[in-house]
Amino acid sequence: MGASEPLAGSVSAPAIEYAAVTEQVALKVARMEGAGVPEETYTLATEAFRDQLANLPVSGEVSILREERLDEEGKLRPLKVRPGILGVGDRLGRGELEVDLAVEPVEGLQLLTKGQAGAISAVAASSRGTMLRTPDMYMSKLIVGPRSRGRVDIDAPVSENIEAIAGAVQRRTSEITVAVLDRERHEGLIEEIRSTGARIQIRPEGDLTPVIATGIRGAEIHAVIGIGGAPEGILSAAVMKCLGGEIQAKMWPTHRSQVERLREYGIEDLDKKLTLEDLIRGDDVVFAATGLTPGETLNGVRYFRGGGRTHTLVMSTKPRMIRFLDTIHALEPEAGAQGFQI
Repeated sequence: MGASEPLAGSVSAPAIEYAAVTEQVALKVARMEGAGVPEETYTLATEAFRDQLANLPVSGEVSILREERLDEEGKLRPLKVRPGILGVGDRLGRGELEVDLAVEPVEGLQLLTKGQAGAISAVAASSRGTMLRTPDMYMSKLIVGPRSRGRVDIDAPVSENIEAIAGAVQRRTSEITVAVLDRERHEGLIEEIRSTGARIQIRPEGDLTPVIATGIRGAEIHAVIGIGGAPEGILSAAVMKCLGGEIQAKMWPTHRSQVERLREYGIEDLDKKLTLEDLIRGDDVVFAATGLTPGETLNGVRYFRGGGRTHTLVMSTKPRMIRFLDTIHALEPEAGAQGFQI
């Protein structure tokens, strides 16, 4: 069971409130494992998030949310969702203190709907106006854990960064593991990493899950490198704020209309190196994530007659706290009639 004592507060609400949001979303959405209907699954997840965020004791504004997803052919397409579900700019909550919200309804949407490992639901919060507003587009990212903080540079050759990481964690380069998304655009990057002798996790989808592992000592992922979604970049910044790691990033527009959108968001210098403080200002951040399918850091949802069991990571900067919650939820009156499986 999850701990019964309240978790300490941050950004205007107890951290447990954010964990409760992702847990309730996961309990609904994980039932779609292997269902093969990504649009329906994503719609269900955003509706569940909207319902749960409405109960937070804050005045939250959705600042970051993915609007496109990879289809089965690997192409980015807008998700067709019903009007009235969660969207950027929505204000939710029943409190007065104002926060920015970054929402990841399902990271690893194809993983979930194909019944594969590594899908999660996540939310991050910081004081209102502190999250960098970006269009839903690509971002080049270099993310490392606490021991490698201050040792890497996104503008440096990959080999130099891997050598720096190896030195920081006191290993050989052949003992370093780097996570990279399995995309055609990363073919050259993967070859560069291979030339150093480092190990590579080439992942089909989702760069937020390995970011969490990067920040946890002993998880055996030492860096996340490559081009992924900008919304996940903001969520990754929240993770690194809590875990003490580092992220460097650059926006990565792929056509002229995205350049114009960046300018509308106030980002004029397309080559600017974005630091952790650029992505989320200040030191008041909460992050929560619940596993949907089994992964290296979080277990997936397990259902039993009338209920389910969730595995959640919740952490904050004020106070600095990291906690894993293993929680049994009785969803129907008959749940546990024959005893709970612990």
